[in-house]
Amino acid sequence: MTAALRADVAIVGAGITGLASAERLTAHGARVIVIDDSATDAATLVSGGLIRAFDPAGAYATWPVESCARYLARGRHGSWPAVRRHGSLTLIDEGDLGRVTPRIEAVRGAGLPVEVLDADDIAERHPQLTVPRHLVGVMEPRAGWLPAAETLQALHRDAGPGLRLLRARALSLTHSSSRVQGVRTSGGADVHADAVLLAAGVGSTPLAASAGVDLPLRTRAVSYCLFRVEDTTGLPTLVDHTTGAWLRRWDTDRTVLAGVPSTRTDVPARTRDGVDPAETERVRAVVAQRFPQLAGATAVGGVTAYDAMVPAAGPGSVTSWPRPHGLVTAAGWNGGGFKIAPAVGRQAADHLLEALQR
Repeated sequence: MTAALRADVAIVGAGITGLASAERLTAHGARVIVIDDSATDAATLVSGGLIRAFDPAGAYATWPVESCARYLARGRHGSWPAVRRHGSLTLIDEGDLGRVTPRIEAVRGAGLPVEVLDADDIAERHPQLTVPRHLVGVMEPRAGWLPAAETLQALHRDAGPGLRLLRARALSLTHSSSRVQGVRTSGGADVHADAVLLAAGVGSTPLAASAGVDLPLRTRAVSYCLFRVEDTTGLPTLVDHTTGAWLRRWDTDRTVLAGVPSTRTDVPARTRDGVDPAETERVRAVVAQRFPQLAGATAVGGVTAYDAMVPAAGPGSVTSWPRPHGLVTAAGWNGGGFKIAPAVGRQAADHLLEALQR
């Protein structure tokens, strides 16, 4: 029998939320074990990695601002990958501008440049885009995107020797009637810890249930489609809140990555190379409304994946559960977790550190 492992905090899930939390915890001197066996199926690894401070619809208005600032600063040691500063253009209905103005001012208040563009402004600056006159764009010139895998590696590196990654499957939580005690794993050893964070997407639900906690989550299909286009010069990252479409440049010239939210839910929690032709055409039809080059572009691949979302399509949350004490959950971001991960990690770490003091 393998000897039991000991840490201050056990984290289930080595995605962006789990590692962002681990990095914050080790910065405060905590010893952390991250448990994850999904080296290839992690949703974070195929994320579009879009980074922006302005979010017109998210429940946590300050979290994208905080996170964007940390991404641009390249983390605690300045060693995170550099943001691809292609600019981020978020399209909203002109009638919503008054409602979101406080969020725009919050971005400015953090010292991040932002401006509001009408359809004529957008046409002049980005002639490859087609924007109806009833839409306006919130432009963040320093935002853009990050490579997901490199960002995970940087978070792991910044966590330093205080973090151990255990490649095993979490089977259940161990707990007394009132307090969490750790995690049983497929590696043959329990991980003993005074606090546990569940950050494993939909995999968090059965683990929470093993401690009597109801954490309803479900999967939603996500397709990341690659298209070869004529010209990507000056193309910003585009997020269209009126259609749900998003677009960014790929690492190679004349290629873009695009997606549109799917209505297919309860899909398997795994990723695979390739996108079905019908799904590719669905994405093309929507994104081409704003980026007409896509109408005649050649599809050159992509990935089919999934998001973890709350059943009512509402926001995820960071929750510290009163029973068992020491259990914190962070999941259900409906696909928007990457842009807020540093703030989520800070919030989760605060909850976990408080639990360790009690």
